Amino acid sequence: MTEKAIEKASSFEAVRARLLALAYRMLGSRAEAEDVVQDVGLKWHLADTQEVQTPAAWLTTITTRAAIDRLRHVQRERASQAAGWLPEPWLDEVAPSAEELALRAAEMSYGVMLLLERLKPDERAAFVLHEAFDCDYAEIAAILERTPAACRQIVHRAKARLQRAGAPVERPDPAAHARIVERLRTALEAQDRAGLLRLFSDAPEVVSDAPLCTPVSAPEPAMAGWMDTVTSLVEHASNAETVSVAGTLCVALLFEGEVVGVLDISTNSFADGSAKIVAMRVVTSSARLRAANRMLGRAAVRQLLARIQQSALTSIPVGGDFPVDVHA
Repeated sequence: MTEKAIEKASSFEAVRARLLALAYRMLGSRAEAEDVVQDVGLKWHLADTQEVQTPAAWLTTITTRAAIDRLRHVQRERASQAAGWLPEPWLDEVAPSAEELALRAAEMSYGVMLLLERLKPDERAAFVLHEAFDCDYAEIAAILERTPAACRQIVHRAKARLQRAGAPVERPDPAAHARIVERLRTALEAQDRAGLLRLFSDAPEVVSDAPLCTPVSAPEPAMAGWMDTVTSLVEHASNAETVSVAGTLCVALLFEGEVVGVLDISTNSFADGSAKIVAMRVVTSSARLRAANRMLGRAAVRQLLARIQQSALTSIPVGGDFPVDVHA
């Protein structure tokens, strides 16, 4: 590999994590985002970049435009699906990778990610670049080939649309949110309908990527639909665990060591001082849970056990069963 090729590869790797985080925020799918970034890397490798003064800006522009094109295509597919479409939850890692750190730097709650589906591709790009990646309007204008004034208007219009759709003005208190998530996890494991009723508002919005059905002869028609949806989630789950998605605690449902569902909630404070769940997003698609299972599922456990076993093989037993790691 020539010195020039090595330099180009280094320039791409230096911003790859940021590009992946940007594409994920645009597309709501890690697999789609990885495809976009791979294509951008190929274009960067083949392009004549002698006149490129700032590789990061060039790569950000190409990634954004590629994500806009991909989003226009997948939005039509998502609109045609019988069941609802939900973004892929990206679980936070205990030992974060470069991609994880870039994603945390551009934190945007899962609920807001879902609402971004209401925006047009250009609106979503301008909003994500400005709100999550701190790009100014001149930078966004260069990427979208608009004027800075037009981009300012696009972002303002996107914010207004998201707030009308229910986007929170500010993030909830983390401690209060964590308490409600833990109570939800406990109630789900116990299948405690009374406990769930106390947690949820009178008419919560429950969105799932699986078809939802409401019994015709429901004794409590006002609540039966969402309550049956919530309680049915744990019928095929053996336990529930709390996990972190985009810096916010959620509930993961597991069966035989595999993640079979991820629940993200939004809460509101009411006049009596109580906080209740007003919306819940339920991800059950195995394709969208693939990344979660790489972190929490059986494969992740097997990898951990393999590392422990390998570590044991490089230890020297001293005085019976007391191992000393030679690499410590």
